[in-house]
Amino acid sequence: MTNVPRPPQKRWPSDAPQIRNQYAPVQARAPFSKAAITGFIISCVGLFVFAMAGPLGTAISGIGFRRARDHGLRGRGLAIAGMIIGIVDFAFYLVTRFLIHP
Repeated sequence: MTNVPRPPQKRWPSDAPQIRNQYAPVQARAPFSKAAITGFIISCVGLFVFAMAGPLGTAISGIGFRRARDHGLRGRGLAIAGMIIGIVDFAFYLVTRFLIHP
């Protein structure tokens, strides 16, 4: 039988604070899609104005969603929310225009 040495014991407890490597490269985040932000804002403004801003916000949000997906940009959630809000805005516009005030 050979004598196998035991692994060394830890000197510090496992919950000791870890020192972050200050020279490690920082991962850069992708920029936001400007079209997604613009479409979301136009769709939100369209909810209060009740004009034809809903289809415009939906279209711009769709462009922002496509750019975010194709180019790896951030803002897909804003683009989806802008499309949904724009569709709801346009539906409210149609209801008030043609059903309530014929």
